Amino acid sequence: MTTDVFALDSEVDGNHLRAVLGQFATGVAVITVPTGKGPVGMTVNSFCSVSLTPPVVLFCVRHRSQLHEPFSAATAFAVNVLAQGQEELSRQFARPGYDRFGAVRWRPGVTRSPVLGGAHAVLECLTHRVLPTGDHDIVLGRVVAAHPLGSGRPLLFHAGGYRELA
Repeated sequence: MTTDVFALDSEVDGNHLRAVLGQFATGVAVITVPTGKGPVGMTVNSFCSVSLTPPVVLFCVRHRSQLHEPFSAATAFAVNVLAQGQEELSRQFARPGYDRFGAVRWRPGVTRSPVLGGAHAVLECLTHRVLPTGDHDIVLGRVVAAHPLGSGRPLLFHAGGYRELA
């Protein structure tokens, strides 16, 4: 086996990588944390399961994000998996600015993290570890509560746009 086809001494261009990674369909979630100034939330598609035993999940937060500090310092968080038809909620939590909740319906969960009304499913987590990696932090959380709230279908993101299951 040869390795000469790989560009081992150079990095892949970020814009090119974004286009290629955009071909991977993902679910859409809003990560929420409680803070002394009220709830904070952001839309992510960089979320996945890490382990079932113990139950661990992860999400990523960009170092340059204005929300980096509350998410990397949080002791607990909720993963609110969005359902089809919640594109506007996803956009609201992806927009610039610190206060993204506005009139969004929510309740505190068992970890005090905000659980969004109408979410397809919710995982409540205690922060296990924060790993600085590249231009993001990987936030690992131990799942302490899981709520399959919705009976519909999840919201998906693929190739730069929202998608629905057929």
